Amino acid sequence: MKQLLLLSLTVVLLYSSCTRDSAAGKSSEQVESSEPAEIFINPDFDFTEDDFTIRLSGLPGKAVENPNKFLTFAEGMLEIPPEYLVLVDKEHALPEEFIPADILDLDSFDELKTGKSGLSLDRIASEALVQLSKAARVDKITLLISSAYRSYAYQQSLFKRYADRDGEEAASRYSARAGTSQHQLGTTVDLGSISESFAESRAGKWMEENAGEYGWSLSYPRNLDEETGYKWESWHWRWIGPDAVKMQDEYFNGVQQRLLVFWNENASRIREAHVVIE
Repeated sequence: MKQLLLLSLTVVLLYSSCTRDSAAGKSSEQVESSEPAEIFINPDFDFTEDDFTIRLSGLPGKAVENPNKFLTFAEGMLEIPPEYLVLVDKEHALPEEFIPADILDLDSFDELKTGKSGLSLDRIASEALVQLSKAARVDKITLLISSAYRSYAYQQSLFKRYADRDGEEAASRYSARAGTSQHQLGTTVDLGSISESFAESRAGKWMEENAGEYGWSLSYPRNLDEETGYKWESWHWRWIGPDAVKMQDEYFNGVQQRLLVFWNENASRIREAHVVIE
């Protein structure tokens, strides 16, 4: 089968500076200082099962070194439903009525260990979590799922509890207001102790080395509070798919937030220009 992939658009690859002013004031160790660069993608290239030939001009940075790689990642990202790559943060909230279309009880999976009953997750994320857990067990690691899908109403009650205890400003550094939590997507889990000690645990170190292979991405890395909106959470992982993780690591310094900002600004144009002819 031959596929013809047509992309006739200009997209902006913002690298680590795609968060614009939110990156201001960070040290060079935290954020690379590079200007936004435009990618001009020629509408003429063939994608087949056996060969990937591209004619491009103006591709910047790492993308110039291997444009095939960039476009292959984008192709893979287009194949999953758009809600799996939606940007959810303090500035981009989900509506109250948003509920994952196909949500499963994690207790129904023998391969998963949960910290409490009643946890649920989107079907694709659930299946990816099973594969992740199986791989971990091969290395004698057990992943404990401590939290998963959270409804809008649950987010409201949880934030209120923290705000009543610590004050709203303090609570907002570690807890999401209703609609702004990735947990509402049904594609996000908290693992282990839900504390900084998870990073030094065997499970935490295993996740850091292996999670991306199965499409899982750390949402809130160290020293990026101002950029992501939240303090470091070594236990908080979101499924975005293997291709998205590869693009995140290759072009966005391994930072999920930067990838999702870029993708949410450009995905619609990429998707509109994507035509498959069988």
